[in-house]
Amino acid sequence: MAITKERKSELVAGYDELLKKSSAVIITNYGGMNMPQFNKVRAQIRDAKAEFHVTKNTLMARTFKEAGYNVPAEWLKGATAISFCFADPPAVAKLMGQLSSEIESLKIVGGVVGGKTVDVDGVKELATLPSLDVLRAQLVGVIAAPASGLVGVLNSVVGSVMFALQARIDKEQPAETPA
Repeated sequence: MAITKERKSELVAGYDELLKKSSAVIITNYGGMNMPQFNKVRAQIRDAKAEFHVTKNTLMARTFKEAGYNVPAEWLKGATAISFCFADPPAVAKLMGQLSSEIESLKIVGGVVGGKTVDVDGVKELATLPSLDVLRAQLVGVIAAPASGLVGVLNSVVGSVMFALQARIDKEQPAETPA
């Protein structure tokens, strides 16, 4: 059954909205997956603040083209599903890698990260990056390191002055003799 022009416009608008909200997308082929596998993928992807959608290839190709993404046509062949990553692309890429190794029918074909297309190896490389929470913690550590170093230096300077003053006081006061 053919899809009406109106329905196609609705789908493209929906894809476009998802694409605008996404910081990355991971394109997969899912031919041969059953519903329990789909439900597992969707649930785990949802927990990672992403969505997993089965898409119509021609309409998704149009959406990518209108967004200015140069996605190869061969990535949008056959049974295609896309993970739209809203929060943490490395976590979603890592999860998709794990799921594709568990579910034989799920295969990563590529993705778009920061407006640039990446192949399967690029998605695997993305999966090796630390998660957003780890990156934030590292950034806080980098920012805090000079401050803690400065505190240590100031503390040692104040301590040195205090030791010098105490030595001066000890030198000027006669030693008490025990009786």
